[in-house]
Amino acid sequence: MLWFMTCWSVILCLHGYRQSAQGFREKTGSFRKSLKKFADFVFLDAPHKVCAEQGGGEDNDQCLGWWFSREDNYYRAVEYSDIHKGFSQSVEHVCKFIREQGPFDGVLAFSQGACFLSLLCAMKKCGELDLDLGFVMLFAAFRSRCSPHAKYYSPDHVSSVPALLCIGEGDEVIPLEMGNELIECFNDPVVLYHPGGHFLPTQPEQRKFYQNFLEKRLAVKKSQ
Repeated sequence: MLWFMTCWSVILCLHGYRQSAQGFREKTGSFRKSLKKFADFVFLDAPHKVCAEQGGGEDNDQCLGWWFSREDNYYRAVEYSDIHKGFSQSVEHVCKFIREQGPFDGVLAFSQGACFLSLLCAMKKCGELDLDLGFVMLFAAFRSRCSPHAKYYSPDHVSSVPALLCIGEGDEVIPLEMGNELIECFNDPVVLYHPGGHFLPTQPEQRKFYQNFLEKRLAVKKSQ
């Protein structure tokens, strides 16, 4: 599906844990405005509702997640677990959306969504997914601590998908060391550190960084 004839590119966006497509769109207003000359953004809901104990519930469509690390539909990024409940359904959900509603020039993701996207990149590298991700922009990303995902962090599965990683040095949700662990999972990624916390930074120097990344990716696209 061709979303916007006048756009340089169209980017799919995956929200974080306990968020939704609508909520993520609202939180990224300033970010999207700074890149309106480069791209338009399409937002997708994760398929799983978060448990009531984490602020979700049956009637709360604004608290969604990509997978859970406990059987009672609970997730914490810093906890180690042998469970990844709902992960395969989310993979199918995103792949179906891209194939039916794409193509997309790239995928942007935040927090758990960014961790999820990095796993899709690794699955593509090891031949488990035949999916064109274009480029990826990962904000507050981290390595999953769910043991079923450990195989995707093998040195043999370093992704060649062009990647931008944005890491908050003051992030109290995803510690700095967890963000740094993901850098080696990509081949020569562009890495941006910012002094803030768990959000997409939009100061002038950071906006220029994003614009430069997209300019390079779109130049490659134009030359192909």
